[in-house]
Amino acid sequence: MSQDERIRVAIVGAGIAGLTLAVALNALDKDHKITIDLYEAAPELSEIGAGLNVWYRTWQVFRNIGLGDALIPLFDHYPDLKPRVVFEVRKADQKNGFKIVDIMKDGGALRIHRADLQRTLIKHLPLPGSNVIINSPCTLHLSHRLTNYTPISTASISPHSGPVTLHFSDKPPTTCDILIGADGLKSTVRQLFLTRLPDPEKYKPYLEPVWSGTIAYRGLVTKEELREKFPGHRALDLPGVMYIGKHKHTVVYPIGGGKLINVVATIHDKSKDGTTLDGPWNSEATQSEFYDQFVGWEEEFQALINCIKRPTKWALQSLKHLDVFAKGAVFLMGDSAHAMVPHQGAGAGIGIEDAYIFATLLTHPSSPRRFSPQHISHLAHIYNTVRVPRAIAMSKASIKQGYLYILGTPGFEGVREGEDVPKDMLVKIFREVEGNWSWTTSDPEEDRRKAVELLETGMVRL
Repeated sequence: MSQDERIRVAIVGAGIAGLTLAVALNALDKDHKITIDLYEAAPELSEIGAGLNVWYRTWQVFRNIGLGDALIPLFDHYPDLKPRVVFEVRKADQKNGFKIVDIMKDGGALRIHRADLQRTLIKHLPLPGSNVIINSPCTLHLSHRLTNYTPISTASISPHSGPVTLHFSDKPPTTCDILIGADGLKSTVRQLFLTRLPDPEKYKPYLEPVWSGTIAYRGLVTKEELREKFPGHRALDLPGVMYIGKHKHTVVYPIGGGKLINVVATIHDKSKDGTTLDGPWNSEATQSEFYDQFVGWEEEFQALINCIKRPTKWALQSLKHLDVFAKGAVFLMGDSAHAMVPHQGAGAGIGIEDAYIFATLLTHPSSPRRFSPQHISHLAHIYNTVRVPRAIAMSKASIKQGYLYILGTPGFEGVREGEDVPKDMLVKIFREVEGNWSWTTSDPEEDRRKAVELLETGMVRL
């Protein structure tokens, strides 16, 4: 198929979801019917971030798009379904902390440094000169900040139909057949998309993210330093530790080949949940500011956070639950569609699934080699049908899980930080947490099969 005849897919945003989509399209496009333009506002693809949780369900997606061999050496254990400890949970907001329970899951949790995952995805982009087999050639456009998109002007084309013209700051316009908004929490594509829906007033509350009321302090600790300051610390040997207390909890797990320990410590103010953030959403914090939030916690926890010299401070934001991710030729995925709080360890995974489902629809043999506006609209309908309920359910589950972590559920209203709580009550809470992760070993192929069935059924009617 000549370049001029291929379907032109423009991906705005080179984060985890956008990169995964480019890799998935190339892996699944056996008919060579797609070209990819990947637009990124930054001047380079920087490998940033700290720890990332990959559940077995997400691992299956990576394996199915050809990334298995590349990722296995980067995980803390081989991806399988053996029962493993995910976290040892401790009541830590008191001088004499104690173990509550081990949270076990089939397959455990695969931990990886976000930068290692980004590096792997970038390495597998179908770019000119790359070492991958190129089915869907990709062109990377750095320093391209989207400002607007418009349909090729004709009165008969709706604001979401293709072809689409993309407008950038200080760059010439380009065109595409399908536009993917993978540009994150503060997505330009989402804001433009929602204002052009039939009822834009309805979607005004969804334009901007809302604050969850939670602040997260993040940092990395070398095992070498922790071993020196606190020999025998449990975080040196366990696959994960969760330190909990009233209104606060911290997750700790190794990354970077076991040389680093990822620390994420959260503090929740329920009165701020759902409000608009006043100030920056991330910044540097002082060590003393961080440490002062956990005065009185058990000694081993304080020793751990004392190793973090330059913590960063993040306001955890999310989106209200959108009921539409796609219309016509414009599709949202990842955080641009459904940014959520991280308490299920699922935000990145849901975006990765978005990419997998969309790539399946676009490359499936049932889809024509040249797409009509009617067929693209049909794909949008399927994408909404499959992805919207999944994302909303996971976002709600993440909110619920977060309140369990910080003893914010009924029965704990009168508990204050540092107060004793009967262990059997805590065990019950964290067995519920364990059960809420039952989805992590489910099969993403179920959603893929549903999407394909809708595609094949709809093709008969088109």
